[in-house]
Amino acid sequence: MYLKRLEIQGFKSFANKTTLDFLPPKDSFFSITAIVGPNGSGKSNVTDAIRWVMGEQSMKQVRAKKGEDVIFSGSESHGAMSVAEVIMTLDNTGGDTGLDYPEIIITRRLYRSGESEYLVNNNAVRLIDIHLLLARAKFAEGAYSIVSQGMIDRLLTVSPSERKEFFDEACGIKEQQIKQHQAMLKLNRTGENMRQADVLLAEVEPRLRMLTKQVKKLEQRQEVETKLVAAQEEYYFTIYSKNKADTDELKARLAIADAKYRDTFSELEKVQAELAELARGSSRQEVFDTLQARYQETVRAKNDLERQLAIIAGQMQTEYSQAGQQNVAWLESKIEELKNNEARLKAQVQTANIEAEKRQKEADLIKKKGETIATEQTQLRLKISRLQSELFKDQSEQSYRELSGLTAVKAVLEAKNRFGKVHGLVAELGEVDDQCRLALEVAAGAHLSSIVVEDEQVARLAIEYLRENRFGVATFLPLNKIQPRQAYGDLNAMVGQPGVLGKAIDLVRFDKKFDNIFSMMLENTLVVENLKAAERLGIGRARMVTLDGDLVEQKGIMRGGWRNKKNTVGFFSKLSLAKDDQLAELQAAIALETHNLADLEREYEAAKAKLMEATIQTKTAATESSLVQRQFDQNQAELARLVHDLSLVKASPEEYGEQLKKLAKTKTNLEKQKATLEKAVEVIADEIEDYNRKEEAKKQRVFSLQETMQAKQGSVNTIIAERNDLRIEAAKLETKHEDLAQEVLSDMKISLHSIIERVKIKVDVSRLDILAKAIENLKYQLSLIGGIDEEVVKEHAATKEKYDFLMKQLDDLKKATADLTTMIEELDDLMKKRRATAFKKIRKDFDRYFKILFGGGSADLEEIYGEPPAEDITLPDGTVVSAEEAAAMEGQPAEPTKKKDKILTGIEVLANPPGKKVKYLNMLSGGERTLTSIALISAILYHNPSPFVVLDEVEAALDEANTQRFARIISELSTHSQFIIVTHNRVTMHAANALYGVVMQGDGISKLLSVKIEDVPHYDEPTKTHA
Repeated sequence: MYLKRLEIQGFKSFANKTTLDFLPPKDSFFSITAIVGPNGSGKSNVTDAIRWVMGEQSMKQVRAKKGEDVIFSGSESHGAMSVAEVIMTLDNTGGDTGLDYPEIIITRRLYRSGESEYLVNNNAVRLIDIHLLLARAKFAEGAYSIVSQGMIDRLLTVSPSERKEFFDEACGIKEQQIKQHQAMLKLNRTGENMRQADVLLAEVEPRLRMLTKQVKKLEQRQEVETKLVAAQEEYYFTIYSKNKADTDELKARLAIADAKYRDTFSELEKVQAELAELARGSSRQEVFDTLQARYQETVRAKNDLERQLAIIAGQMQTEYSQAGQQNVAWLESKIEELKNNEARLKAQVQTANIEAEKRQKEADLIKKKGETIATEQTQLRLKISRLQSELFKDQSEQSYRELSGLTAVKAVLEAKNRFGKVHGLVAELGEVDDQCRLALEVAAGAHLSSIVVEDEQVARLAIEYLRENRFGVATFLPLNKIQPRQAYGDLNAMVGQPGVLGKAIDLVRFDKKFDNIFSMMLENTLVVENLKAAERLGIGRARMVTLDGDLVEQKGIMRGGWRNKKNTVGFFSKLSLAKDDQLAELQAAIALETHNLADLEREYEAAKAKLMEATIQTKTAATESSLVQRQFDQNQAELARLVHDLSLVKASPEEYGEQLKKLAKTKTNLEKQKATLEKAVEVIADEIEDYNRKEEAKKQRVFSLQETMQAKQGSVNTIIAERNDLRIEAAKLETKHEDLAQEVLSDMKISLHSIIERVKIKVDVSRLDILAKAIENLKYQLSLIGGIDEEVVKEHAATKEKYDFLMKQLDDLKKATADLTTMIEELDDLMKKRRATAFKKIRKDFDRYFKILFGGGSADLEEIYGEPPAEDITLPDGTVVSAEEAAAMEGQPAEPTKKKDKILTGIEVLANPPGKKVKYLNMLSGGERTLTSIALISAILYHNPSPFVVLDEVEAALDEANTQRFARIISELSTHSQFIIVTHNRVTMHAANALYGVVMQGDGISKLLSVKIEDVPHYDEPTKTHA
């Protein structure tokens, strides 16, 4: 290996890029390159550049005060550089560095910002990597690979211990020293880590013991809890099963009651329909009135015929005699009397008719009023029945609401002022079109009956209120906690496709402050026309709901079928929580109408009594009117007969006979007519009697139906009451179920549903008391064990893991300590052996080169041994003390120190020039010290040659004769090492193969000139001889 090329730029006075190419070995000799130039030209900066690129950290060694001093600071003609860079290229064809590269290019850069870079073959490396690389190649940049003039004198003036470090490099153990140093650093770090691990173990181990006890107690508690859970599950499952059995029985009884209600109510409706039909049959009165009129007219005609027959009979019996002639005066007076009676009777008839008509009108009014009352009775009964039906339905709806939890919602909304800001039900906070109402109901699901509140504090107060008053359970949505659902990007692409009405949230109108609520419910749901539209979009591609209420979940789950819209809670319609008030109004209306019905029934009975009285009065008036009419008719007949008699008396006998014939014929006709009228009267009387019978039967039917309706109504009311009682019992059972679910949730922190799903046992109600006592006993055992945070298991596991990790780490550290200690001892043994071997040879060669340079005399090296330093102990707080101090601090006597072998502490140099006996080196002259140092360095280079050596004016103090001896030694050593010599000496220049001249002009920048000596004419190359 040799130095092939050196490139400098921005380093000290070399502002511009400067390249030094060195000659390769020739004829088994490495090149000797001389760098010459006047003082101040910057030729020693080449030495500094080589030292710096090899990793020198001491700014003093490169003749600088601080790092940035090595960067060109600028001149009048050239600005300051921002970076200093030196690149050293080594020929590695022999593989001396251990790297499989033909060339090793080491680069070092320093930026004015303070940042620095080390590269090997353009790959960033650490400084220690550079040192190891050079150590493997046997470079000793701190000892003899780079030697300056000051170092020549210092080699003899330093202390023996410092000189020992120089010899360590000279003995070729630099690589082992670096490795040993790194191992010792690792050992120190390992020791520190062990101390830290011990400290951590001291903290962890007591905690682990305590946690282990806690875990055992927890395991004991978990065993008891397992038994407790099993007992609680059986206990609650038994109670649930009993409640379910009771509920099933109630449902069966309620189904029977519902069937009875339907049957009874159907019968009631039939009775009501028949009553309504009978009420509509009032038009039969017209038939009766017609028959009555015909009857009276026929009777009147019959009476007229009878009167006419009486008159004719009287006429035919009249005999005209003399006496009759004499009675003319009496007849005339009698006629006059009858005429006077006619006027009186006519007035009486008129009065009697008026009275009879008045009574008839009164009877008709009373009858009509009775019929009206009867109609109103029927209508009231129908109205009462309808109100009771509505009451039954509303009570059923109320029971449904109670069972579905709306009672709790109503309780919260009625008392909302006591909690804070309660916005209302979700169902009340938005509006939708009727077309999409059912779809959005299904999409929103159970959230419809959730209550929106301002924050979680309001929700907590409301929940506590429901629990304290046992109103049931409600769901609350705090505005400050509900987060909007993340929208799916694919959903917007589906909007606008055939059959898609839009995103569910876009079909609702609501206040913007409720955005998060509706987003949480509806953000990622599409409303589509039907399932076919959903299939076209792709089942499972998105959550979709149809207008018929069919739901397709994004996971592909489909739910749908027939829905009873009457049994759904209205979505986005103002939920009526005033049903209880409506029920009260219906009950009050039924009571009022029942009271009115009773009043009507009393009024109807009074009207019937008045009608009977009026009928009697009417009949009496009619009788009186008939009697008066009969008297009037008799008076008229008598008057007519007397008039007729008078006319007969006054007529001739012929006229009298003719008149008798006519009267006889008339009598015969009238008798025939009378017989016909009598038959007609009988027929009409029979019809009237039949009508009266039917009317009486109708009345009896109405009364019977009314009684039946009252009985059925009573049955319906009884059944309704029974159903309501059953529903109340069912609601109580549901409340018990909810209380049980709440108790399970509070006691076991799980849902009752999960117990029902998991527990499969045969129910034995008789075990409830035994289970209750067992649960109490197990809870008591838990109280004795005490509360143990379940996190202790995690903490125990974490602590155990940490403990195990620390123990493993401690074992690893102990093993690493043992390995490092063994490695250090092995390296130490190796270095001792190599040092001893090398030291022996160097001593011999030192004396040999000393004799060459001095022409005689003697030189030697002497090893100095001393006691090893005391071992120090690092305390936990980082303080370093001796073993004796540590023992004293613990109050214990120090352990006796084991006897150890003495160690090499220094190297002493002995030099006796010819004819002198020198006791101390400082007694030598400057030239003698230089020659002695050169002899020592030559001996080291001969034994452990460096790939290249830089000598910076080391021969400056020598005269020409000694310089020639120095040049001969350099020529000899060039068989093993390449030499780069900074010099002023012509003899040294003469020994070089190549010259580099360094000059500096007024711009403060060093420039380089190169000359190959073999190209110089008449230049006699010095003979390379071995000294």
